[in-house]
Amino acid sequence: MKYLKNWYQKSSLKVKWSVVTSAAIFFTFFLFSLVQYNVINKWMLNQEKNNIFQALDETILFVKQGGYRADNIDLVNRFIEKDLTIRILDQYGNQEVLTPDENSPKYFIPFQPVHKKTVALFETNGKKLYLGRAPVHTSGFDGYVEVIQPLTRYHQMMDLLFLIMTIFGSVALLLSGFFGFLMAKSFLKPLQNLSSTMKKIRKKGFHERMEPSNSKDEMAELTHIFNDMMDQIEDSFNQQKRFIEDASHELRTPVQIMEGHLNLLNRWGKNDPNILDESLHASIQELDRMKKLVQELLDLSRAEQQESKSYEQRTILLKTLNQVIKNFEMIHEKFTFNLHTNKLNNTIVCISANHLEQILIILLDNAVKYSDQSREVDIFVEEEAGSIKITVKDYGVGIPKEDLSKIFHRFYRVDKARSRAKGGNGLGLAIAKQIVEGYSGEIYAMSKVGEGTSITFTLPVNENR
Repeated sequence: MKYLKNWYQKSSLKVKWSVVTSAAIFFTFFLFSLVQYNVINKWMLNQEKNNIFQALDETILFVKQGGYRADNIDLVNRFIEKDLTIRILDQYGNQEVLTPDENSPKYFIPFQPVHKKTVALFETNGKKLYLGRAPVHTSGFDGYVEVIQPLTRYHQMMDLLFLIMTIFGSVALLLSGFFGFLMAKSFLKPLQNLSSTMKKIRKKGFHERMEPSNSKDEMAELTHIFNDMMDQIEDSFNQQKRFIEDASHELRTPVQIMEGHLNLLNRWGKNDPNILDESLHASIQELDRMKKLVQELLDLSRAEQQESKSYEQRTILLKTLNQVIKNFEMIHEKFTFNLHTNKLNNTIVCISANHLEQILIILLDNAVKYSDQSREVDIFVEEEAGSIKITVKDYGVGIPKEDLSKIFHRFYRVDKARSRAKGGNGLGLAIAKQIVEGYSGEIYAMSKVGEGTSITFTLPVNENR
């Protein structure tokens, strides 16, 4: 038993499936056959009993008509043809008035008087038989009638039935195991493909995928989920790789600049006030850039880890908008910020005030940086389908169509030289995207080169306001 258990545990899923399927089919067939066998067994025994009761009635009728005379063997011959044996005994049971012929089987059955017709299972000489007894009272005879029914045909029939069921059960077990193996092989083929694909991914990289299935079953759904998951993992891996490359590049530049100035100071700038002042100023400037870059990386990390709090945070939209715009008007006195609210008054959005301010500052800061010769920024606010849509539009340089879908990626800058000159690290829109999506919103951009850019984001509205 322990060996079988160990073998089963070490077997493949196909073998396990075949064994379980075969066992289930076999035990189902076994229970069905067992019930069928018992039903047929009882039915045949009842038939034998009914035959004996009928034979007793016929025998009693013959006896009452004078059939107890020794020269009347018509009754005996009739029942011999039915494999029945009859005995007609007097009231003391010590004389057999009518005996079967010499070819009939002989049974040793002790005499037992009865008061009514009875049928019972009897065993003699190692053989089982049915014995029917009935009293007979006529004007010329008082005695008993016995009808003996050997169960030879019954046993032959039941043995044959058992043999047939055994053969069919064995064939069913073999066929169920064979077809169970084929079904397991067919059903587990997608899992084998999955295993093979995962091995290829481990060796060749994340670009491997499973072949999509035309079926609509669970395996097809598993294939779809796996491919979708691998797409996400590959995107995440590529973004992480790009993030590391871009971050190392961005950090390497200020480090190299600071290293160059420090080497310059170490060589001959210690005693030259001009070189000392220039190097210190440049180093401090690069340190500020590094501080800003590290802070933006921390902001992005927090935004990615942010859980959705759409149903917990509440902010009065116009109050926050007006405050942010007022701050920008103080910082950028030459710019005009136009707020178009479409008669919205006390609208409450599901976002924290700090996060809303952070998004608006990022978008307005980008609008100011890339407005070029234009000095006007429009902010549009409108409500639609249970959400608030906010658009920040500038009229500056615009973004080429091929770059538009990439501006929300980390460290991505359309014009890296100009962006670096303006103090950008390419993380602002990535941070805004993470915050907006954390509150079940969405953000997208529309732009045309030379005509400006519109950044739109949506937020859920507090319906209980």
